[in-house]
Amino acid sequence: RLQGFLFPDTYILPEGSTASDLVAMMLQTFVDKFTPALQEQARQHGLTPYQALTLASIVEREAVLDSERPIIAGVFMNRLAKGDTLGADPTTQFAVALDPANVAKYGWWKQGLSEADLAIDSPYNTRKNPGLPPGPITNPGLKSIEAACNPTKTDYYYFVADSKKGDGSHLFSVTLEQQNANIAAQGGP
Repeated sequence: RLQGFLFPDTYILPEGSTASDLVAMMLQTFVDKFTPALQEQARQHGLTPYQALTLASIVEREAVLDSERPIIAGVFMNRLAKGDTLGADPTTQFAVALDPANVAKYGWWKQGLSEADLAIDSPYNTRKNPGLPPGPITNPGLKSIEAACNPTKTDYYYFVADSKKGDGSHLFSVTLEQQNANIAAQGGP
């Protein structure tokens, strides 16, 4: 699969170029951006380059603000270190989208996941399965790749979108009690 390896960027191709030409450019840009130095940083954090790319793809879908990408990666690294589930909604969205009927009905990234969605039996459902999913769920940009290869060392274990600010930022917490308070403050359950 090419999922994860097609580097997102603006590409200018000469007239008459084919889809294969574009894919080749995207793959070469990926090779150029995911440098041996970044891959070594991933290894220093206990991740293979493929695992780092998989983590980066989750960070890409979770984060809006570049400043939060390394923090979110750090939260996921904390969960991985404990053998816990990542609990990342984007992985569940990806699992839901593996069914073409769901894509036809909800699009590629279903919003408002249901209880049935959260319980879907898929290796990509990180609410049910501990660790990383089998592979990338999207094509991450450089900031997400850098974050996955060099995550912030943090005590945070939880985060929730700050829906009151509405700017894509998150509220981070160390304990489940703090997380539940943050969720309640956002108007959640």
